[in-house]
Amino acid sequence: MTTPKPEKTFEQWQDDAFSNVLSLTLDNTHPNRSNRLYLKSVADELKEEAIPLLVTRETFDRVLVARLEEGQVVASGIGVFDYLLSSWRMANTVVTNLTGAKGKLLDPAVRDARVHVLKEAQALIVSYMGISLQYPDMFPQFGRPGQRVVVDALLCDPNTAPHNAMPPELLRQIISRFASDGLPEVVAPIITELGLRSIVRANHSLLQPGFRSLLEALDTLVSYPEIAQAVPQMPTFDPEECHGRRMQTGTALGPFLAFSAFPSGDPAITSEYYLDAPDRSQPDREALHSSLRTTVQFLQSALFQIMDKLIRAGAPARTATLQYTLRALATNALRSAMQVDVEKVVDDGFADNLASAWLRLSEPFTRDATLKRIDRVDPDWVCLRALRDAESQGLDDPQNHIGTYWRELTRVNADKESIDKYLERRLAEAGSAEGASSTPGFIADCFFTTASSLHLGPIATISQYKEMLKRIGRYKSELQRIQHTPEMLAPAQRASLPMLMQRWEEELKRMKREKIAMDAQVLDPRRLANMMVFYRFVMCFFLRQVDANKAFPQQHFTMPEETSDKLPENWCMLPEFLVEDPIEFIVFATTYFPDTLTDSTSQVGMGDLRTFDDVLPLFLVTFLARPAYIRNPYLKAKLVDVLHMLTYRDPREDDDYVDTLGGNLPGNLRLHPAIYQFQNVLDHSEVAKTYLVPALLRFYVDIEQTGASSQFYDKLNIRYYIARTLRSLWARGPVHVQATKRFFSQQYVDSQSSSATTTGSQRKDQQVIEEFVARLMTDTTYLLDESLGKLAEIHEIEKKQSERAAEEETGGEADEAVRDQASRLQEAERMASSYVSLAHETVHILAFLSRLVPRPFQAGEVVDRLAAMLNYNLQLLTGPKCSNLRVRDMQARFSFNPRVLLSELTSVYTHLGLPAEHTRRDGDVVAAGNGNSASMSGSSSPLLSSEEESTRAIERFVAAVVEDGRSYSPALFQKTYEILERRSLKNAESLQKLQLFAQKCQAAKVDSSVNEYLEGEAPEKYLDPIMATLILDPVRLPTSGEVMDLAVIKGQLLNDPRDPFNRAQLTVDMLVPLPELKEEIRAWREARLREYYATKQSEQ
Repeated sequence: MTTPKPEKTFEQWQDDAFSNVLSLTLDNTHPNRSNRLYLKSVADELKEEAIPLLVTRETFDRVLVARLEEGQVVASGIGVFDYLLSSWRMANTVVTNLTGAKGKLLDPAVRDARVHVLKEAQALIVSYMGISLQYPDMFPQFGRPGQRVVVDALLCDPNTAPHNAMPPELLRQIISRFASDGLPEVVAPIITELGLRSIVRANHSLLQPGFRSLLEALDTLVSYPEIAQAVPQMPTFDPEECHGRRMQTGTALGPFLAFSAFPSGDPAITSEYYLDAPDRSQPDREALHSSLRTTVQFLQSALFQIMDKLIRAGAPARTATLQYTLRALATNALRSAMQVDVEKVVDDGFADNLASAWLRLSEPFTRDATLKRIDRVDPDWVCLRALRDAESQGLDDPQNHIGTYWRELTRVNADKESIDKYLERRLAEAGSAEGASSTPGFIADCFFTTASSLHLGPIATISQYKEMLKRIGRYKSELQRIQHTPEMLAPAQRASLPMLMQRWEEELKRMKREKIAMDAQVLDPRRLANMMVFYRFVMCFFLRQVDANKAFPQQHFTMPEETSDKLPENWCMLPEFLVEDPIEFIVFATTYFPDTLTDSTSQVGMGDLRTFDDVLPLFLVTFLARPAYIRNPYLKAKLVDVLHMLTYRDPREDDDYVDTLGGNLPGNLRLHPAIYQFQNVLDHSEVAKTYLVPALLRFYVDIEQTGASSQFYDKLNIRYYIARTLRSLWARGPVHVQATKRFFSQQYVDSQSSSATTTGSQRKDQQVIEEFVARLMTDTTYLLDESLGKLAEIHEIEKKQSERAAEEETGGEADEAVRDQASRLQEAERMASSYVSLAHETVHILAFLSRLVPRPFQAGEVVDRLAAMLNYNLQLLTGPKCSNLRVRDMQARFSFNPRVLLSELTSVYTHLGLPAEHTRRDGDVVAAGNGNSASMSGSSSPLLSSEEESTRAIERFVAAVVEDGRSYSPALFQKTYEILERRSLKNAESLQKLQLFAQKCQAAKVDSSVNEYLEGEAPEKYLDPIMATLILDPVRLPTSGEVMDLAVIKGQLLNDPRDPFNRAQLTVDMLVPLPELKEEIRAWREARLREYYATKQSEQ
């Protein structure tokens, strides 16, 4: 019979359990522990102290410390943290057994006591785990560092390797132990290790699966609120020494935000994933895009979840995360520069991921259909938050990166001096007790942070993308030019041309791969739709700032007063990029992915707040109609750019030529449905019907000065877009035609009378009308001269090339001459392509408006120039030198249509030189389209105040035509008539009008000597000092004291608002009428005319 084993004491059980947990022994004679590490030093100490050689709760700490000494660690071959983790797992297994089915057999008191001491041991192990992470130098540097052990465990799949995965209970215990005792220092090395692994090539590429587990590991950590609070407190979260590009490698979140599908962030995207993409079909490319976009969507969703948990972890964590984001943006401000040094700034992936996360964070208030929280965005956020430090409830960092960036930004409508004064005053006000209570909340923080992240992220990337497209276009054009004109190359290059072409084509293919890779990200519908939703909020925010009642969108928008002298300060001080970015984005989306504009995902809103149907047109019309609110003329020009694209008509399909039979043949160009939808919106919008056409006409005038060195050519392009937009609006029906006539017809003041005045907005509009006509005249003159001149130059060069082709080559000198000739031809073709289109459009708008509202074009200050311009160009098109304008494929190459140009030019003569009944029925307005007319019901305020004034205006134009001694002749009109008839460019009625006008000119020519007589007899003081013509309406120039004719000086000032005698600033309203001198001249003129006609009669 066997003797039963004696019951173990609680101390003996602890010794067995702890020795097993720690895998060591204090008794080297124990038969079951021969394979365990014997801690002789501890055993000897206990013997000397007469303490039993047992590992109990009293000796556990002592034993564990000894086990962690360097000698024991090296002897065991296991690193400190690996050992501690193994011990914790073993202890946890025993606890699990005791609290499970096996433990139910024990006495509850015994079981609870055992569980208690084991948990105490686990807590001690956890303490040493944390300390080894906080102070790694305290322990032997042997084996894997603690952070690597933790990260390896975090990256293990608990479903496939549960024994190696990180136990959630261990994380909870570490958090509990260090929550108030240095948890940021415990977590920091773990996050850093995850970041370092993210940089490794195998994990950094989105083409490899490794990045997913790294993101999931980080998400696992921040899912614990205590860790989410601790991460922003880590010394590595946002170290002061990190800025610029180092933000994506030297900060805690940087490596994760740097995961990228952009070619700049992962070269394998182009060299592997899109290697053969240029040779694939479009559906195949879309399949590649779709797969990569799905991966990016996972990445950005994971990053958003991480950022969201940090933001929601409490006020300190939220502030730190905001500061990190704003500092990353501030120190990478050069991303928005024209020339970007990619070595100094974060790459596209980092910037795009950061913007994506903040876009998602802003969705609770931007996706709201009614935008009920828009009032929480304080326009003074820059002063109240960005420029103040944390002690003052602000967000500026200790190194002042954030404050400096936001302080130096260009403002919507303020210069540096006014900005500095305003900021100084507002900062002082914000520092007061009353000001401190008005600190903006998180919605305002989120709005401005998101806007800034989009500015330096996707918007900057879009700019780079467009530059890439230009480079590819230039490269392709250059290759085609070399292929078609090899004579442009030097002889040595020509010999190696096949090899060079192969090399260049390979480079072009590489550029195309990069472009296709960029397409996947830049044209991602999900990305574009999210941006559109945010920019809807931005546009509504701006409309709220300028709304007369400051109540939009909760109330209907009320257009602000145009005559406001002082704009709201907080509006003027808003950063300019906030206005610029929505416009840039809409221009981009309209050009490259118009589905974004009308997609149901981005077309959020209800009532009058739909993105495309309501907010966008209201935004465009408002800031065009109230241009004073935006200082930068290029920014206002972008509004016209958007309108031009959303009302686009292909010039090749124009069929609305004024008083011209036929036109271009209908083409097959398919316009996007968004264009028709937007045009329909403009047709029915009361704001558009009231303000749009006048706003475009005003901007045509305002864009004269832009301040840039290229302003001359810029203004011509902008005016071309305005002309095309107006043409599109007029062609849709009478709505915008009526608006045009109303604008030109408001209480027209005869420019020949200096005593008549208008006030307020009407006076300003009258000035705009006068300046518009002058600008249109100047542009028409210049563009026709340049375009016809370039065509003549091309004709001459092509003629010489044909002659040279018939001759034999004569050697090197001939080659040089050929290259020079080809270069001149290329430059002339480039300029002609631009000038011809601009000229056609300008002539069309002149023809259309001269028919609709002739009076402004008959005014004395412009009529002589207009008549001279018409005569000169009519002579070029029909005179003996017209054959010089014939070039090969002129319509296909340059869109030059001389027949249309001639027909529309001759229409201007009949519009201005015949009474209204000869050009249209009274009360009718000719709508665009081959000379047909549409009734203009409800029109009021007839343009002509009296029949007498109308007759005088017509006579003034006819006289100006006849008195042009350079180009006018009766034969010129006869030749023009014959061409128009032979080419069937006009109907019989229009030809009859032209003939009638020619007869009026011949009759007027008989009396043209009257003016010569009067000017020869007049005293010097009756003659205009510049034109030497008889003064009819004298005015004094207050800046120089000179007396001039009102029509002459107005014509001068419309082009240059300075006194022609001393260059001092001078405007029309400064001119001083001289009624007594006017009466004196009138009396003298009448007396001389009586003498003249009496003499004539006596001679007969």
